[in-house]
Amino acid sequence: MRKTLLYISICLLTLSSPLKGLAQEKQNEVWRYEGPRIGVDLSRFASTYLQSADRWGWELQGDFPVKGYWFPTLEVGMMGLDDRQSNFHHRANGVYGRLGTDFNILRYRSLDDGDLVFVGMRYGYSRFTHQADDVQYSNFWGNYNTSIPKRNMNAHWGEFVFGMKGEIFKNFFLGWSLRVKFMVSETKDPSMSPYIVPGFGKTNVDVPMDFSYGIYYRIPLWRTKKLPKAPKMEGAKHIDESTTPDSQNNQQNSNGIGNLRGGQSQEF
Repeated sequence: MRKTLLYISICLLTLSSPLKGLAQEKQNEVWRYEGPRIGVDLSRFASTYLQSADRWGWELQGDFPVKGYWFPTLEVGMMGLDDRQSNFHHRANGVYGRLGTDFNILRYRSLDDGDLVFVGMRYGYSRFTHQADDVQYSNFWGNYNTSIPKRNMNAHWGEFVFGMKGEIFKNFFLGWSLRVKFMVSETKDPSMSPYIVPGFGKTNVDVPMDFSYGIYYRIPLWRTKKLPKAPKMEGAKHIDESTTPDSQNNQQNSNGIGNLRGGQSQEF
């Protein structure tokens, strides 16, 4: 009986060792996870406390990887402004959306590398209202108090974007972006030009710029063992990863020997 139990124990230990090795190997296996990334722009909440006017808003952002380096992007949000001064009371609020794409200019180093340094472009559209009450002004004839009624407005603009996103935890990212904007068209109001456009910002500056930062989560819908291939830029020469400096030197030496054999003179 003891011999039988000893034999069974030895068999179990023999079988369990390879299983443990396989489990450990599977645990250490590295995959690349891909999927849509969604996030919130935290700077919209901070702007409430950094400006004298009562300003509020929120913005959601999302992107989707295409061939590893391209990221079609959608951004939607809402903004409101209530600016009360000694000689006017201006109010505006509305919704906006942006559609565009980002391109990662940073080459991935490994399967678990998801950091981005990107450039991109956006098309933006906003639909909003604005109005002004208690507008006080004076001229030669005296002092006056008037108001500008609420009016529906819309605007179209473009943006150039540069930014970064870094993976701080698995599938969680922090990022920032710098945007240079240019207005394409907007509704004309004969009484008052829009002071601020939701999603675009102030209209009374020469070069509208915006800085934003946010937190994002990548939904890991699929995984792969292949590292995305960096797209070839026109005019750029890509060296095969298998090529080593020694092999390149050998190739140059062989070319030189071939030229000498062909009778071409070499000047030093």
